[in-house]
Amino acid sequence: MISKLHLKNFIAFTDLSLDFSPGINIVIGENGTGKTQLLKAILALSGPEARGDEADKQLAHKLCRLYHPLNDQVGELRRAGERGEAMLSATFASGHEITAQFSGSATAIKVSTNAQGEASPAIFIPTKEVLSLVRGLTAEQPDLPTIERIFDDGYLDLANQLAKEGASDLDAKVQLDPRFASIVPRLTNLIDGQYLLEKGRFVFEAGRYAEKDAATRSKAQHAQMYQDSTEWKFVPSSKQHLSSGMTAEGFRKIGVLQRLLSNGSLKPGTTGPLLWDEPESNLNPKLMKDLVQVLLELARNGQQIILATHDYVLLKWFDLLMDKGKGDQVRFHVLSRDTDTGQVRRDSMDDYLAIEPNAIADTFNELMKAQVARKMGGLGK
Repeated sequence: MISKLHLKNFIAFTDLSLDFSPGINIVIGENGTGKTQLLKAILALSGPEARGDEADKQLAHKLCRLYHPLNDQVGELRRAGERGEAMLSATFASGHEITAQFSGSATAIKVSTNAQGEASPAIFIPTKEVLSLVRGLTAEQPDLPTIERIFDDGYLDLANQLAKEGASDLDAKVQLDPRFASIVPRLTNLIDGQYLLEKGRFVFEAGRYAEKDAATRSKAQHAQMYQDSTEWKFVPSSKQHLSSGMTAEGFRKIGVLQRLLSNGSLKPGTTGPLLWDEPESNLNPKLMKDLVQVLLELARNGQQIILATHDYVLLKWFDLLMDKGKGDQVRFHVLSRDTDTGQVRRDSMDDYLAIEPNAIADTFNELMKAQVARKMGGLGK
């Protein structure tokens, strides 16, 4: 879990600091304010490349793989026109701190850290869905140079996490682990099916989870606290599986989250931050309420979430559905560019109504006014 990030002279940022909520963090801002760049910086600093004896070279390589500078040199990521070295610094809830510095001509990075042992790396979900790409990105004999020219490590890391083998009996997992009892069935029923890995590719199995009378109750103490006389069971509606490419891209994005939970790559309370870039992309607005409920439930189970969005519907569902009585913490981070200096600045608040500036809400209000004006015709002129 990351508690603070400081970026200086790094790509879009002259000097930017953010303090993160341990629950849900939502980054908003116009195009070009660095939302995706911010998420990738967290991904790099949370990973194993930022630790160990080879961190100077490994982190430099990771940053190049995430941002694709023209000449593949980390020095190109230093913000032009500013004095001093580029600096990325992260403080984690564990007390670990990592700082990376480099000049404009650097090919390696100076890394200082007090972190020991293995990290809890972040999981990054990019804007475009990855489920249908897994077969090509994780092939036994891939054309790796070509793949790396096309896809940055945000895509490749996620593909490897999705291809990871996990628990074979998801139904049993849903019954035994209270964290899955409401989350996985909700995701599955949201898209009327589940994605399964078969022979290196993802296929879609249509069906829904249904509550059925429990034949026996689990003897596991932590499960008994959450169980009643019913249990969840996945019921297929067809014996025929579909290629993931034959399903809607919005469904595949939901399927990514479903798969990460199912195979154990995402373990609320254990894994690092879940970073999601524009979850609303290619997603029907009808699905957003349920998606927000799932994300809130993940956060209630100890999963830190940091997402970037342009979507008014998504923002409003967070505002309407969050329940402080259940411990929900939703923090909004607004990135905007100063008209005089061109620098990106940050404002953070824990109340949606306090967001200023809120270009997303302003645009939506302008649209509604235009619609009302058209219905009113010339009345009042």
